[in-house]
Amino acid sequence: MILGLRQAKTISQFATSDAQVQDVTRVSRMLKMEGTFFLILLGMGGVTLAILSYRDYKRALLITDFFSTVTHEMKTPIATLQLQVEGLLNEEPAPEVSKKLQKILKENRRIESRMDKAFYLASLMQGEGLFIESVSILSILDSLKTEFPLKIQEPFIDELVKADRKAVESIFLNLFENSLRHGKASQIIIQIEKTDQEEMLIKIQDDGIGFSGNKASLTVPFKRHSTTSGTGIGLYIAKKLMDKMSGFLKIHETHPGFSLTLGFKLS
Repeated sequence: MILGLRQAKTISQFATSDAQVQDVTRVSRMLKMEGTFFLILLGMGGVTLAILSYRDYKRALLITDFFSTVTHEMKTPIATLQLQVEGLLNEEPAPEVSKKLQKILKENRRIESRMDKAFYLASLMQGEGLFIESVSILSILDSLKTEFPLKIQEPFIDELVKADRKAVESIFLNLFENSLRHGKASQIIIQIEKTDQEEMLIKIQDDGIGFSGNKASLTVPFKRHSTTSGTGIGLYIAKKLMDKMSGFLKIHETHPGFSLTLGFKLS
């Protein structure tokens, strides 16, 4: 539009007759109208885009809040069921009954793991913080020995780290479940080290089939790498949780087997 007005002005300077002046004026008026109409359309399009984007943002917040609420409400009955099954197991029932109770406990723990993933995914999307405290990594690993074939190598370093206990439990559960279900591992070896940078390193290595693809893709959300059941968000959530705890998750190039390192700040 500006270029057209400049051209019209230049032409008018050289116009010598009334007809030429009228033609130039008509062209100038037409250019102004077209330019104004274009600017109005552009403005309306921008406003419409902003409104639609805001609606999508609000809808995403509502969906995230819904999943967060549902997962939180489901935690109570899941925890109650686990306590009841554990109480029945403590009464030393018959071997056949004990076997069924163990299966119920295992499936209940799987449901809890899935709910934890959904809860932490919703929390990460909402930008919620974690409850950072002094946590014993060794005590968490010891509590998981009855569920997973863990072999913790000496020395048994039991210093406290800065972390969210529930988040650390969720990370370990996800990693160990991946080793057994997707990697077909029979043993998970864990080595704990303390560095000069006031960090604790947890090195995890299994004897499964490993992963031969691009390791960077393992932390891409909703991308599944096997035909077995899974959501494709486990390692993504684990990495994000480690970042929020000022730590890190590093996947190593190992095949066969799968290996990674978790880094925590000492308390």
